[in-house]
Amino acid sequence: MKFRTIASMLFVSTLLRAGDSAQSDLRLMDLNVVALDDHGRPVTDLTADDFRISDAGKPQKISFFRRNVESSGQDQVRASGPNQFSNRAGAGARNATVILFDLLNLGYGARGYAEKEIVRNLSGLERADSLYLYLLSNTGKFFQVHGVSPGEAPGSQPPGIPWTRQIKQMMDLALRAVIGFRSPDIDVFVRTQLTFAALVALGEQLSAVPGRKIVVWVTDGVPVALGENRSDTGFPLDFTPQIRQLSEVLERSNIALYPVRQIMLGRSDNIGLESGGAGATGGDGTGLQSIATLNLFADLTGGRRSAGKDIGAAVQQAMDDLHFYYQIGYDVPPSYWDDKFHKLRVTSKRKGLRIQAKTGYYAWKAAPGSHTQSAFTAVAAAPFDAEEIGLRATVSADAEEQGSELVKLRIEARDIALAQEGDRYTGHLRIMSVGYLPNGLLQSTPLAPLDIDYTTAERDRALRDGISFAEKLNTSPGESRFRVMVFDRGSNAVGSITIPTTAFRQVQR
Repeated sequence: MKFRTIASMLFVSTLLRAGDSAQSDLRLMDLNVVALDDHGRPVTDLTADDFRISDAGKPQKISFFRRNVESSGQDQVRASGPNQFSNRAGAGARNATVILFDLLNLGYGARGYAEKEIVRNLSGLERADSLYLYLLSNTGKFFQVHGVSPGEAPGSQPPGIPWTRQIKQMMDLALRAVIGFRSPDIDVFVRTQLTFAALVALGEQLSAVPGRKIVVWVTDGVPVALGENRSDTGFPLDFTPQIRQLSEVLERSNIALYPVRQIMLGRSDNIGLESGGAGATGGDGTGLQSIATLNLFADLTGGRRSAGKDIGAAVQQAMDDLHFYYQIGYDVPPSYWDDKFHKLRVTSKRKGLRIQAKTGYYAWKAAPGSHTQSAFTAVAAAPFDAEEIGLRATVSADAEEQGSELVKLRIEARDIALAQEGDRYTGHLRIMSVGYLPNGLLQSTPLAPLDIDYTTAERDRALRDGISFAEKLNTSPGESRFRVMVFDRGSNAVGSITIPTTAFRQVQR
């Protein structure tokens, strides 16, 4: 295909056009919101009018609203004819629940309890295709028991059987590979920095997984601040700014944290002081500080605060929250992008509800097209297709140009953020294709903008028939496959579809 060949992780930034201004790229603030009744059950019948949003204390007008219901995928699978492809033909999961078993920040006794609870709760699961398990080792590196990258997890599972059926064997092998006694004298500052770095690394790996991710963090946490006796500078340290920036990194990967603090009985606030755990601050605080840190992480990522040490309940709650949640967006005024931290507040007019959403964000003055760049870079490097946006592609010969092929794309309009203003519906899509060469390089087409301005009738027709897009391509020798990627700047959703080059050879005349 007529692409430019450039290094795989740098190709996107060179193709973004000046038309993607920083303000337009960050135009919509997209929030994942869970509404719960007084029994902790999801409330599923709310409308946009039931919600209120304030940014830095000022009310905002909701311009985008959607109920997200995770289905089995069967209703999205469509029969494919010759040279027709779908990114949902396998009915894959569109969200993921990740358990992070934190050996670095747990005392030895708490580790043993947590291990038994993880094994007990996971072994009986009937479905685990969108569930993953990682360990955070004593050295600050994460290790996948069952991860998103195939081939690294110990043990193997027969096809069609949930991997959790072998959780005991897999956990034993993994712990043998990473386990070690953490010295009670380990510097708490160093351990905190190792924890932050590990969360960034985990976020980078999970960014390859399409959809929303919830990380159930089994830990005792890290302190939100250190007194002068425990800091490396001899002065008090406050980690709040660092936690806020880290939560922003996780949010860009669409990750929410659900911490589950493991506390040994009889030592609810002092586990850190007795075991060298995260609450140890050298007399300048107790385990209450790690509770504050975990709550802050949950609030800033739109997660759920730690409500006890029940790991099974937290995992089930994460899965339930992914099954149904609201997506709410509002137009951020251009003057708000001021490189400062903004507090967010989402409430409901309906009484008695508990609203779960992130409580703040950094209003960075982002470079033009930065969100598009991040999305396409991650999707191009992913081992599988992104399914947040449903795509169907048909390959045919170009009737107008000999030797060229047409890829006709059908984009699922229900997956696109179409903001309503009066009787008009607008959306902003960006499309790019990449070809994969044997030497590891990518060849890419220029970024194609697809800006939508529909009447109500046109919107209804798109919801029924999809949004059409056609691209003319020329095959090049050596390419094994190519991938079309679609990014929705309104909702930050992404979809991709991979087509083998054999499909092009079949239509060549």
